[in-house]
Amino acid sequence: MTIFIQTHRKIITLAAAALIALTLGACSGGNIDLSGAAGQPTSTPITDTAQAAPVAEVQPALPPPATGHIIFTSDRDGQTDLYMSTPDGIELTRLTTNAALDGATPRISPDGSKIAFSSTQNNNTDIYVLDIPSGNINRVTDAQEKDASPSWSPDGQQIAFESFRDGNLEIYIANSDGSNPIRLTNDPAGDSNPVWSPVSNDILFVSNRFGNSDLFLLSPNGSVSTLTTSPAPDNTPVWSPDGSFVAFQSFAGELSNICIIGRDGLNQACITPNLAKYDTPVWSQNGEQIASNVVQADVYGIQVFNIRDGSIVALSQPGIEPRGTPAWSPDGLRLVFQAESGDDMEVYQAVIATNEFTRVTTMPGYDGEPVWASR
Repeated sequence: MTIFIQTHRKIITLAAAALIALTLGACSGGNIDLSGAAGQPTSTPITDTAQAAPVAEVQPALPPPATGHIIFTSDRDGQTDLYMSTPDGIELTRLTTNAALDGATPRISPDGSKIAFSSTQNNNTDIYVLDIPSGNINRVTDAQEKDASPSWSPDGQQIAFESFRDGNLEIYIANSDGSNPIRLTNDPAGDSNPVWSPVSNDILFVSNRFGNSDLFLLSPNGSVSTLTTSPAPDNTPVWSPDGSFVAFQSFAGELSNICIIGRDGLNQACITPNLAKYDTPVWSQNGEQIASNVVQADVYGIQVFNIRDGSIVALSQPGIEPRGTPAWSPDGLRLVFQAESGDDMEVYQAVIATNEFTRVTTMPGYDGEPVWASR
């Protein structure tokens, strides 16, 4: 396993280094085209027109049927609960039935068997874990102040979270059964949004320690290192699958870029062609693509960035406005996301190769925050 991770890391490092060289000036050029051909890169390849021969148009092959289950929150029964659906939306299971706000920021465990989420049961926001096969729910935190933003350890045995329990927003960890809570940060500034590395005990978090929202890295020995020091806010960090790089949202006024940076704080570069209203980035399981919702000129869509060659695939459909954060399917061929359609917020999935959008939920009201479980 170590050899595999090291080899994969070298591949991703070479790919990202090539991307960084190509994109050092990319943040200031070009416009994003959300209305391009369905499922095709928005960049135009350079060809030798004197030697180019006519090429017959080939329709992208449809991917195999989607697997796993989609987890999302919904208020369809008069209160906000967690639900689970097959990718086609036909089979639906209600997972929670509490008269509280259940399901905020659902996070799937590494083995796909559990969901960590925030709930306002007992008149306070705490973190709970739901075992999908049995339906059993375990309360992880029980403090008088808000606990939120759960993030699983790589082995699924612990959960990192943010908490106000000691009078200031700090990062904590606890076993997934709620035992042995430990405070990890202690700073007058607010520390929030922990994201556990998929391969180590390093934890990313966001803090305003320097008067502005920046990214920091908490190592297993307790040391904290600074990753970004931008004059504008940097937010919503996510790890590459091998733990070598971090993608994040970097603001400039009301607009933003999606950028990447090495775990060591080096080689920062933006992968978006220009400023727009980008949302939280999400990395594909193979580490070769990053997806993000984007709004430009009042046009809503999803951009998929290819790490290896810098190409961009634009996904959009008239009348469907993706919101929040998309999530990858286990096969890496689709994205699931919430989108505003008329007066309702519904869950959709998109096939990346064909730009085909499929509606997963069809109930009036709010269906959102979808994540895709492999089981």
